[in-house]
Amino acid sequence: MGTKVGKGAIVAAMAAAAIGLTAPTSSAYNESSWHMGCRGYWYTTAGHGYCYDANTYYHHTWITTYDCNAEIDTQHFDRLYNGYVGKYDTHECTFKINGTKVYQ
Repeated sequence: MGTKVGKGAIVAAMAAAAIGLTAPTSSAYNESSWHMGCRGYWYTTAGHGYCYDANTYYHHTWITTYDCNAEIDTQHFDRLYNGYVGKYDTHECTFKINGTKVYQ
């Protein structure tokens, strides 16, 4: 009886390790610089635009480009007010996202 329990524990530990090795991590990446108070963020499959203090003095329309790995890239157009703070757009790629760029 003791050997069956021991073997079961080893199989369970190996299965947990295999799942841990194949599960994707979801650490955040972002554009290296802010553009007029906003920039893009992306994770494993999702991206979004974020502003800390949007400068819309000349243009109100923001373009957010989502670079999906195995799909056609997507662009969204959003109107923001001056000084906007927070997340304003999001897109989910099916497999992987390579990056998110924000510009006017």
